[in-house]
Amino acid sequence: MELSTFEQKTEEALEDCKGAVKHCAKNALHHLRKAWKISEIDLEMSVFRGITAEEEAASSLFYTLKNQKYKNANKLLFKEHTYKLALFPYIKSVLYDIKRLNEENGSPFSNPILQHVEHNKRKAVCLHFKVNQADLVATPTPPLHFNISYPETGKIMTFEYGFKQACQGDKFESVLKYVKHVAGERNRILYATESGRPSISGDIPAYLKEQKQKVFTILNIMLMIDPWINEGKSAFVQQGLDSFLFLLEKIQEYEFEPPVDKP
Repeated sequence: MELSTFEQKTEEALEDCKGAVKHCAKNALHHLRKAWKISEIDLEMSVFRGITAEEEAASSLFYTLKNQKYKNANKLLFKEHTYKLALFPYIKSVLYDIKRLNEENGSPFSNPILQHVEHNKRKAVCLHFKVNQADLVATPTPPLHFNISYPETGKIMTFEYGFKQACQGDKFESVLKYVKHVAGERNRILYATESGRPSISGDIPAYLKEQKQKVFTILNIMLMIDPWINEGKSAFVQQGLDSFLFLLEKIQEYEFEPPVDKP
């Protein structure tokens, strides 16, 4: 499995993490490498390891939120495949909605840039926003300390629209039904049914490249949170966590952490 220079630095940064955060993150990459290694001789197990890698990366991020005592983090069900396999589709929906808002309303910022840095004597990832039409860069500290809310009401955005457009479509009645279907795929590639044995076909290298992209996306988000613990909690992390649990029908809106006050 080939890694880009940025991905190599992400893997190196995992050594500075601790406990379950570190072990789950490193295990995610272990499963990815194993998936590539057996991809030509055992397609089913290669795909299964690719799924497990995504789940382990999600667990690493979930443990970070729990360790830093984000409100409602205790409601994340670590052993539920549904939660772990819902994470990347949710991230995809957030990015979809942010891009849509920027295109519809304009933005003073260009696309965000990730950078590996040293912080608190640890390897970490930070986030830069280049200011359009100016030689300036906005850098939140911690990297995800901002929120997206509606100015008229102060209500935070919960990304339902992005999830429906980018992931759910019209086939599923709710986000929860969609992610349960996705989680069920891991069993459908392993176990026979009345209709026969499972069979895997298609472009496995392309699938594993997609799984690698998912894993490193999640790990880079974790590295924008875990090493920055001394800087306090990040508003967008809390918003993202609350919205994620809301879409999974685990909490109601009244249980959200209020957004940070605007100056």
